[in-house]
Amino acid sequence: MTRDNIVFSTCGLLLGLIIGSFLIGPKLAQSKLAGAPEVALSGAPAPPPATAASAPANQDQMALVRQQLEGLKQKIAANPNDFDSLVQLGNMYSDVAKFPQAIEYYERALKVREDTNVRTDLGICLKESGRLDDALAQFKRVANDNPQSWQALYNLIIIDGQMKRFDEARADLVKLKQLRPNDPDVAKLEAALAQQR
Repeated sequence: MTRDNIVFSTCGLLLGLIIGSFLIGPKLAQSKLAGAPEVALSGAPAPPPATAASAPANQDQMALVRQQLEGLKQKIAANPNDFDSLVQLGNMYSDVAKFPQAIEYYERALKVREDTNVRTDLGICLKESGRLDDALAQFKRVANDNPQSWQALYNLIIIDGQMKRFDEARADLVKLKQLRPNDPDVAKLEAALAQQR
């Protein structure tokens, strides 16, 4: 991973946290869950809520992210085939759940150069946008072109399950278990599929 990828990924994450704290935080504070402790999916403690004292820092971070977005867009305007900038913009938009914009940049990047990770990210954004057939096509393509790509296979099984294509999901699960034999997430996926008859 290059320095630029790390910087842009970090900025995308910060942008997501900042936007989430401004949009979701006030609603959570007014909900029934306001007194319940927060649980982070990763098992790490949840970040503290934004306070008035952190507002100037958040504004500085937002300005930095906006500046980076504009810088990337200028690079692409100067060179529409700048693969790395297209992918970075796709990643930044994906990180903040702006999936239509992420899809646009990922598709443009894939026209420049084929990349398994970018195609997988495109599939995830399509899935999150409710475009299951398009997402399924992307994951199938990655799984066929690169049989070792367990992430695409994992997502393919999830979409097959959402589309009630349980036989296909079970067949792909056999392949996934060969690639990731001791993965607890694969075991959970297998248990969920076992409940579907």
